[in-house]
Amino acid sequence: MNENYKIELDIDRDRIKSILREAYRVCGDTLGLEFNITVDEFVSKINPHLESNRVTVPVLLSLPSYSYPDMGIEVNIRKKKLIARMENRKKRIILNRYLTKL
Repeated sequence: MNENYKIELDIDRDRIKSILREAYRVCGDTLGLEFNITVDEFVSKINPHLESNRVTVPVLLSLPSYSYPDMGIEVNIRKKKLIARMENRKKRIILNRYLTKL
C-alpha cells in the first residue's frame, strides 16, 4: 500500500492511555485492592484496538483482581469514555461515578 494513500484516524491515543492509567489508579484506590496485572500491562491491552480501524465498537479490557476476577473496563474509543463492568452492582455504581468524570 502506498504511504501517500494511508488512512489515519484522528484518535487521541495519548489521552486514551492516560485515561486508562487514571482508571487503573481510581479502581485500585476505590476498591482498596491490588490488581493481578500492572498498569502498563493493562494500558497495553488497548494498543491493538487503537491500531485497527474499528473504533466505533466499545472494547472490554479485563482488569482482574483476586477479589473481583470478572472485572473489566469498557472503553469507548471514539467518545473517550470508560465504564466499569463487574458483578457486584454496588461497587460498579461507585466506580462508574468516578470513571464517567475522567
